[in-house]
Amino acid sequence: MNKPITALASETDRALDDINADEFGFVEIAKKLAPSLADASASDGMVIGIEGPWGSGKTSLLNFLRQELPKLARSEVHVITLAPWLAGDTTSLIGSLTDAIAEILEAQADIQQPTSWFGLGKRKASEYGQVLRGYGARTGRTLAPLATAAGALYAPAAVVGAGLGMGAEYLDKLGRKPTDAEVKKRISEQLAELDQRFLVFIDDLDRLEPQQAVEVIRMVRSVADFPKVAYVMCYDRSVLAHALEKGLQVKDGEVFLQKIVQLTFSIPLPEPFDLRLSLLNRVFAIYHEVNGREPDGEEAADIRSAIDHEGSGLRTPRDVKLVLNAIKFAYRNMAQELNFADLCRISLIKILQPALYRWLENYLSVRSVIFTGDARVSDDDIDEIGTQLRVLLPSDTIGSHRSIWNLSNFIPGLQYHEDVKKCVFQPVYDRHTHDYIRKRRLGSPLHYRYYFALSGPRTALPDSKMAELLDLAKNDRLALAQKLREYVDAPRPLGQNWFEYILDRLNSSYIGTFETSQIRGVGLAITDVMDYAIGKTGAASLFRRSVADKAELVLGDIIDVLRKRDANGVEPLLDEIFDHGPSLSWLVGEFFRSELFDHGIVGDRAKPQDMRHLTSEELTKYREVLKQRLTQAAEDQTLPTYPELSGILYGWRDLAGVEAPREWVQSYIADDDKFIDLLLEMRGLAVSDKVYYPLRKSAVEYFLDWEAAVARLEALEAADPSRERSRRLADIREAMRVDEDRF
Repeated sequence: MNKPITALASETDRALDDINADEFGFVEIAKKLAPSLADASASDGMVIGIEGPWGSGKTSLLNFLRQELPKLARSEVHVITLAPWLAGDTTSLIGSLTDAIAEILEAQADIQQPTSWFGLGKRKASEYGQVLRGYGARTGRTLAPLATAAGALYAPAAVVGAGLGMGAEYLDKLGRKPTDAEVKKRISEQLAELDQRFLVFIDDLDRLEPQQAVEVIRMVRSVADFPKVAYVMCYDRSVLAHALEKGLQVKDGEVFLQKIVQLTFSIPLPEPFDLRLSLLNRVFAIYHEVNGREPDGEEAADIRSAIDHEGSGLRTPRDVKLVLNAIKFAYRNMAQELNFADLCRISLIKILQPALYRWLENYLSVRSVIFTGDARVSDDDIDEIGTQLRVLLPSDTIGSHRSIWNLSNFIPGLQYHEDVKKCVFQPVYDRHTHDYIRKRRLGSPLHYRYYFALSGPRTALPDSKMAELLDLAKNDRLALAQKLREYVDAPRPLGQNWFEYILDRLNSSYIGTFETSQIRGVGLAITDVMDYAIGKTGAASLFRRSVADKAELVLGDIIDVLRKRDANGVEPLLDEIFDHGPSLSWLVGEFFRSELFDHGIVGDRAKPQDMRHLTSEELTKYREVLKQRLTQAAEDQTLPTYPELSGILYGWRDLAGVEAPREWVQSYIADDDKFIDLLLEMRGLAVSDKVYYPLRKSAVEYFLDWEAAVARLEALEAADPSRERSRRLADIREAMRVDEDRF
């Protein structure tokens, strides 16, 4: 028993032969066309062309014609099918035809009265069949270019004479065997007398090599243009014409084809929207089979929009099959990684606009690494990518499938503009980017690659990994912190580490989708690991935010989102962070120091109240908490164990004044190696023609006397230091010189 066909079964390229599967009216066309073809077979030979592009349904129409012709009253019409595309290069097409005609005539003689077959007996019919076969063997050439069937002979003269109604004595008088032309003439005369007609179907002419196509044309218009034999040839007119131009070395294949074909029937285009409706019904079936339900209202509308806009370029039933196969191939195994409407869109673009498909793959891949901070795009690249898009989509009409406006509905960062550089890589709001990510859209920088390569970008964590982190945030904060430390230690293919990537993912829009417990858990776990991350990550790369900066933004968003969601839950979170958070260096030197600037306590860049993360009361409260923690760390000598010691000192200065950190420094640098370590720590970062690390006098003088520090360095240099100390002293001297010379 055959298994039932499911919606996910691949769409084969096999032509239709089941009338119940006919969606585009081929059965009705066959019913109307069959009588005309039968009548054409009564003529002295006619060539009829059924024309249409590949995939338009020519073979399906032939199949339905084979079913309709036997239903006609003209039962004497015999259908012979020749398939040169399937026959192979070593097969003689003319031989196949004459063999088929001979077999039909011999079979007719078997079922007729022994002497009633056009006045000849059964034996005569057999002899006539031998003549037909001999003619086919002599005149036929194999479909392989330039091959011939040399050496084929006719049957003995007596048989030939009897078969052609000549008589052996006639041939004896000639003193030779009949020529091919004479045999053809007698075959034609005999066929004209018969009450038998033949329709010869020849399919797939547009798939043949030029010399093979020429051999078919030679057969139908020269060698086998018999009476009561009509040829029905199926082909794409432009393709066959081009093949004839090459095979016959003629200038205009179209004109030559007109001389061959007396009547043409063009496969009608499907009615407007027929192809799109067919595709829509089938994609809904795919969705239902995979998901076990119908798409909801919004999703269903998006699917319809995808088919309506991108499907306007559908031209043939084969286009529909190719698109369906692309959808099924991806969706059957990756439904959880894809947005179904966007899968329909990109599948249609892949089949109907392959150049645009390749452009989208490149654009989205570049945009993905820009989003993750792994690369930048140059002005020249922007210009080239924008120019390519304008060529592919030249229309400025909103709603046109050839317009950038249409593409911008589902691809971020695009707009129509006269300046090609402004057509691409335009800014996109975080909330929109998060919406692309949340819905696994084609425009998502984290999911786009699933649509092209069936796997996610190597520079992005799968959604399952992010879901694992959120589950830990809800249930086990300490396990989450440990997992984040593992991500700190895990490098990514394009640099940074996976922890930095996670911080980049955690924008306010994404955080807003978390449960309250998850918001709290993520905030605490991040502050648990930040000093570890700073120690492992080191200084930020050129033109890239540091891990400390990224975490500062994330914690600020967490506080803001939680304040809107659960105002009473903010204070317990902040208490835990500032009272017990282990990342004291990051809290003092980065997060809280930034808040001091935002409130105008330090510097001159105060922000409006609604842009600050801490209230004035919270700032005052936790300022005192951090003072106490710093004092305690100074007393128990744990302060130097934290990373970014210089950052702690600047933060301590800003929240408590300079005296306390200055006093601690004087005690700390009593040891020469610690003195050297501190100066190296206090180097800055500057960029000119390259990256420099200047040691600025203004920075050092907050905590120790500059002249005394220089004198101490000179003394250490003169004391014949070890190789390691000498190298470190040289680094300090270089940092001082850089500051004097360039900054």
